[in-house]
Amino acid sequence: MSAGCGVSAPDIAIAATCAVGSIPIQLERGVSVQGPRATVCQVYAGILAHYRTTYEEGWGTVPLVEEDWTLRVRAGEAVDSDGHTGATYHRSRIIDISERSPETLPHELRHAQLGRGSDDHHGWCTGFEQWEERVLGVDERDYLGCTR
Repeated sequence: MSAGCGVSAPDIAIAATCAVGSIPIQLERGVSVQGPRATVCQVYAGILAHYRTTYEEGWGTVPLVEEDWTLRVRAGEAVDSDGHTGATYHRSRIIDISERSPETLPHELRHAQLGRGSDDHHGWCTGFEQWEERVLGVDERDYLGCTR
């Protein structure tokens, strides 16, 4: 799900901005909206806040505010040409999440928490993958290369 380690986040056209507490949220132009864009941004902010809380209850705090991270909701099913539904750009301090896959946020928070060396997902099959499946209903066994 993450493809951004070591590179800068691409520029995007911003349709709206809002925040989860002090964490900036940017809504990309082209995100499906029904109603005012600012309201839609707040809806996504609430969804992302839920996934952040769920992640932190299981894996501890991710210093998004202290490290000046920005969360971006990207238009479409993927955030890049490789089909990833999320990407963490450590250099830019940006996490991109597809508008259709907000459940990807905990995966990207794991990258933010572990740092730049986490792009190979080493060790994620023990513990984290099972947690994702049990708590979020997300099965990443194949993506992470886990065997049972």
